[in-house]
Amino acid sequence: MLNKIFSNFFVKVFSYNGIVVIGRLLASFTVSKVSAIFLGPSGYALVGNLKNAFQGILGVTSTGFQSGVIKYVAENKSNKQVLKTVLSTVTFLAVILSLFVSVFLFLLSENLSVYLFKDKLFSHVFKWLAFLLPVISLNFLTVYIINGLERFKLYTIILTLANVVNALISFVLIYYYKLNGAFYASIFVPVFSFFGSLLFKDVRRIYYEAFNWKKHVSVLFIKSISAYLFMAIYSSALMSISYLLIRNNIIQVLNVFDAGLWEAMNKISMFYMVFFTSLFTLYLLPKLVLNRTLRGYNKIMKTYFKYLIPFIITLFIILYAFREFVIEFILTDKFKTLKLFFSYQFVGDFIKVMAFSLAYQFHAKKMLVYYFVSDFILYTSYYLISVYLIPSYSLYGVFYAYVISVILYFLAVLISVYRGNNKFLKKHA
Repeated sequence: MLNKIFSNFFVKVFSYNGIVVIGRLLASFTVSKVSAIFLGPSGYALVGNLKNAFQGILGVTSTGFQSGVIKYVAENKSNKQVLKTVLSTVTFLAVILSLFVSVFLFLLSENLSVYLFKDKLFSHVFKWLAFLLPVISLNFLTVYIINGLERFKLYTIILTLANVVNALISFVLIYYYKLNGAFYASIFVPVFSFFGSLLFKDVRRIYYEAFNWKKHVSVLFIKSISAYLFMAIYSSALMSISYLLIRNNIIQVLNVFDAGLWEAMNKISMFYMVFFTSLFTLYLLPKLVLNRTLRGYNKIMKTYFKYLIPFIITLFIILYAFREFVIEFILTDKFKTLKLFFSYQFVGDFIKVMAFSLAYQFHAKKMLVYYFVSDFILYTSYYLISVYLIPSYSLYGVFYAYVISVILYFLAVLISVYRGNNKFLKKHA
């Protein structure tokens, strides 16, 4: 019986993913605890602004390739010639786009510092980011390539190493340099992680093939993967801008302390959401990419939800029961009022996990219109509803807005997937 369970592909991936997530949780705990002690809620809010800006930038230079890289690598991993074209083209695009964005980051460093941190003294953060952006982008690209190759053991080792680097560097920099240290950690951790990944022969081999740009870069493939890039840039921009606007609205209507509380709740949410988001790309996306039929899609999702739903419900019940301990353990007593918002966050996150799971079909089958419309509904409704509710319900208004927006998103995704599957999938093999 046990052999049958552990031979199940989903369970194997679930297990590898569990190892990665445990490592990431430990690293995130270290960073959060040190940040809570040395930065407090106000510092959390400013670091959150940088994180959102960082997400938007990386959406253009690397994370925008995630779904496309995983899809095309998974589809062509047995065809070495096509795989070389995929690897060369995505690294070429990532490096070129990184260099292009770096110029603007350097030139606009003072303006960005004033807008995000209300002080031009932090312009050096964006100059460092401009200088190191190509390496940072390659770090993310490495993970996506290995994911697409379904080299789960190597994937687990590299991300575990990255988590250790994250914990050590963040601890040292925040301890000694406080807010500046937190900013620098966001930039330097992926750089060290990339060079750490080069210790592995398989990664070096990937880039030996990938950097042969003259022979393998394909304009046709650039056009093909550009759809995924536009999807990710669109989503990253919407998310980054909406979260920046929400945080700044909280600061203006309430105060920076409440903005820090909201950011801390997002951080706690990230601890467990990272498990589900990595499961989407590690297990779900490669399966959906290769599937061609409605019957196959239903079978994939049935297996997926059969394991996922009991796990997430159990997790949320445990976390809610021990929410005061979680706050004290991860953060400090300054954040104790967060316990009032856990139930709203959990309801919203549960619905979001279900919706995101379904929405990965948009990535797998290039359902661009459905993707653009549903993401627009999610992020714009979150911002607009929060602006409307914050004056009346204070910080509760943000969490009410979150739940309402993810319900609207879930309904949009459900309708879109149903309609899209009838267009993009065959009824029978």
